[in-house]
Amino acid sequence: MTVTKATVCNHADPTTTSSDATRLSQPVSAKDPRPLGQAIAEGVTTAVRSIEPLDVTGRPTSGLPYGLSQGIVGVLGSPETGYKVVVDDSVVDQKKYQAAVAENVPAAGQKMLGLERSCRSARSIADAWNQLGARKWTDAAKTTYSADLDPVTEDVVVEYDKATTSAASVAALQSLAGVQASAGSLQRTTRVSDTPTGGHWGGAMIKSALKLCSAGFSVVKRSNGQRGSVTAGHCGGVGTVWNSGSNYYGTTSVRTNYPDYDQSLMTGSSYGAKIWTDGPGDSVDTRTVKAAGDPALGSYICQSGYKSLSMCRLTVKSLSAKYCDTDGCTTYVVRATRGNAIAIRSGDSGGPIYTTSAGGGATIRGLSFAGGGCTGGNCITLYAERYASISGHLGVNAVIG
Repeated sequence: MTVTKATVCNHADPTTTSSDATRLSQPVSAKDPRPLGQAIAEGVTTAVRSIEPLDVTGRPTSGLPYGLSQGIVGVLGSPETGYKVVVDDSVVDQKKYQAAVAENVPAAGQKMLGLERSCRSARSIADAWNQLGARKWTDAAKTTYSADLDPVTEDVVVEYDKATTSAASVAALQSLAGVQASAGSLQRTTRVSDTPTGGHWGGAMIKSALKLCSAGFSVVKRSNGQRGSVTAGHCGGVGTVWNSGSNYYGTTSVRTNYPDYDQSLMTGSSYGAKIWTDGPGDSVDTRTVKAAGDPALGSYICQSGYKSLSMCRLTVKSLSAKYCDTDGCTTYVVRATRGNAIAIRSGDSGGPIYTTSAGGGATIRGLSFAGGGCTGGNCITLYAERYASISGHLGVNAVIG
């Protein structure tokens, strides 16, 4: 394992040759149709997670950012350029790391997954993370902030809420070694950073190594009672790891017969009986799921995705529509419109379609996955999987509150 030393603590994304860029856009092999860049991204994410102990929700038992306990500071790159992993080579177990990469990253892509030596020790970065997390500085208990490890600078990057953070707390944050603090605007739990406390909610933004989508609604498997959440199948295959902001949301565990069924099941965290409904369409910011079933032809429905937020008064035009693209066809789906107004935006895929009920309730009707009549990602026709199709195909029921 050859490790390149960074001359300054400002790691750059990898660069690539034109021939490698072309190869990254091509399928892995005749048997694996994923673009090689996508396969590398998914493989290195799984490899990093596989070399350290995780709890039942998929969180590192160390309490540190993923991989740091094993000397991995972070991953840089994109599917178009390839990737590199920043490591403390005095800590990382080279044999374990190489074995994890060999198992999860296609052989054709391993030369496009580099290594770069960290400027700081994993121990010093962990100390900064733990010192911040202990919340023992002045006014820490009153301070709203977010934190993450930036592999570019190797700093623990903190955004604190400018409106509510005291001057003493700001000074204390800025004095912490290895911490880079800046002012911002924060509030607990939005659909772009959905917390597992009390269970994740539908309609949240979820992000993988490659895509931004929306979560649908929480479900329970009829076979064993395990809870999960659903999203669109095209968002990612089995093994795709999802986060909402800095919070682990789940991992895709079931996706079968895609694209005939554009739906998938995520498991691995906790899931509650609510959906996000904030935005211009609905009258309340969240709703509790009270029931589930297919919509009626000609009825009004709402959709809720991270990009559009809530949109309502979509008219159901069909329950047997078909949507086809280069992946194939998805059949017997909902088609709905709002006249010539925008009905769905790019990024809303996977979000719930629903009808409202008294007392802040919602009846789940399915999940959106595509749009028609699109201009710049804004579409006037919505296509959605029906609830009965999701329930029957994935063997789940909606979680009711």
